[in-house]
Amino acid sequence: PPYNQASERILDVLEKYNAKATFFMVGVNAADHPNNLKRKLELGCEIGSHTYSHQHYGKNVTTADITKASEAIYAACGEYPTAFRSPGGITNDLIREQCRKEGMPLYYWSIDTEDWKSKDADKIYKKVMDNVKDGDIILMHEIYSSSAEAVEKIVPALIKQGYQLVTCQELVEAKTGKKPTPGQQYYNGTSINNTTN
Repeated sequence: PPYNQASERILDVLEKYNAKATFFMVGVNAADHPNNLKRKLELGCEIGSHTYSHQHYGKNVTTADITKASEAIYAACGEYPTAFRSPGGITNDLIREQCRKEGMPLYYWSIDTEDWKSKDADKIYKKVMDNVKDGDIILMHEIYSSSAEAVEKIVPALIKQGYQLVTCQELVEAKTGKKPTPGQQYYNGTSINNTTN
């Protein structure tokens, strides 16, 4: 399936440069691609949750949207997700509380590549390279060939500038000296945003 092609290309880049990322998986995709998840874990990447079907946003997200995704991810790769990203980035108290119960910190972003909108590798590359700074969380999607193409350029360019590419958990640990707190939402390595939007 096309889902796999762009994702596998991205994983090839991470493997080649010994770089890591956090992947926020939609539960139905996780269920359909167990080998992809296992490869991510083998490469030292972090598996996060992005709800079961990405159909509900904000106050429409149910506890089941979160628990079903966690179970689907566990069934696919034998590990529960250790991070969560709210659909559309819209977080509320129900989401935060369920993530706290499941031991998942939440992540927002400090650079939005808008790769889903432009589907243009050069624009995505430029957005990252013009704005990146130490501690950033860069938001991208693993389902577009344009994003995979951008990653093929971005990863070596960042490494050349001295950046290390790590998982969200590793980023917070490196920047704060402690593990990220379940139920709190981070938008870069050191900053939390606990406002409800």
